[in-house]
Amino acid sequence: MALEPSEGVLILTTDHVSERVPVPRTVWVFGLATLVPFVAASGLFCYGPVSQRGPALVALLAYSTAMLSYLGGVRCGLEIDHIRPRWLTLALSLLPPLAGVALMLGAERFGAAWQLSGFLFVFLLQWLWDVTSHEGPAWRPRLRTLLTTGAALSLAFALEQALAL
Repeated sequence: MALEPSEGVLILTTDHVSERVPVPRTVWVFGLATLVPFVAASGLFCYGPVSQRGPALVALLAYSTAMLSYLGGVRCGLEIDHIRPRWLTLALSLLPPLAGVALMLGAERFGAAWQLSGFLFVFLLQWLWDVTSHEGPAWRPRLRTLLTTGAALSLAFALEQALAL
């Protein structure tokens, strides 16, 4: 931590904040674009016509599965960039996509609330892994935090609706 003067006022900052590497604009644009299907499907499930709730839920669950597959692929890609990839990390990177597929296909076994809770849990676990890992660009944890927040809020709104049904 450091004290930095700013117009006669001392501001307490941490060293890593003052040395932040900016997230490239293109990454922000495409990252934020990935939230559109979450918000749209969740909004339609929660506030759309009753006849659209089923298709909106399927869309939300399918997109969640796709995004967990993408995140697992990113994690795997970061690992295979190493000279000696770690088996455990490669194996663990398969778990979020597999969990997504299991939750998606478990519609007959689990109710919507359980499916949404499961997806929320898996996204939060993936986020925890991503922000505590020191692999990838320095800006990656900040981006993942924002994007996971958007996905989690969309899933949470849908979960609240599913619990009310």
